Amino acid sequence: MRKRRLLLSALAVLAVSACGQPDTDMSNGKFATPKDAALYQAAARGDLAQARQLLAEGASLNSRNAREMTPLDVAMVEGNRRAFESLLDLGTDPTWLGDARDTSMHLAAILHDSRWLAALLKRGFSTEVKNALGETPLFGALGPETQSNVQLLLDAGANVHARSKDGRTLLHHAALIGSYDDLLRLLDLGVDPRAVNEAGNTFQRYFFMGPRNPETEKKVRAWLSAHGIAVEDQM
Repeated sequence: MRKRRLLLSALAVLAVSACGQPDTDMSNGKFATPKDAALYQAAARGDLAQARQLLAEGASLNSRNAREMTPLDVAMVEGNRRAFESLLDLGTDPTWLGDARDTSMHLAAILHDSRWLAALLKRGFSTEVKNALGETPLFGALGPETQSNVQLLLDAGANVHARSKDGRTLLHHAALIGSYDDLLRLLDLGVDPRAVNEAGNTFQRYFFMGPRNPETEKKVRAWLSAHGIAVEDQM
């Protein structure tokens, strides 16, 4: 969970910087260019005509700032609903990756406010878009603080058998980030407990190597035994 906490801390810094005046948008790194800052401000006002004019003059819906965030990402982090909806109406694609690590769909999946992800899914954007690591948004949604996002993705038909570029399943990922309560849910959903990553390890390698909740461990052991799967706790 440490990586998620670091990312959310960085996003919190950006959100705090949003309290500054409009002319600080460039200095605090929120936008890549002055035109992109003006585009966001027009979207935040709901002024689509002005926003389209700025797009015609070279502003970009897909520009990324120093934190690899698009204007849509900024809208979600700031909690600016009007900017968010306006940018989508202007044609922003939240599944666009470019040369960044994550798409806007992945960002929405890790935010505690599930309304952003719900809105994107309602507009029909894919649950299966992959980031630079080959992870779908469901990977990022795993964890105790974003279970509503997990449910939204599952309800939208997200593939529970997805794998990352290094062969991790959702079970591997849950074990690696310490999201142990997700393990039983994923097992019950049919994620293959025998699947190995490119290192040749099942999820058990990571589950048994770190600290874990005794009650969760007991339930995982019982599930594995009930399904005829050897427990790999001697490593």
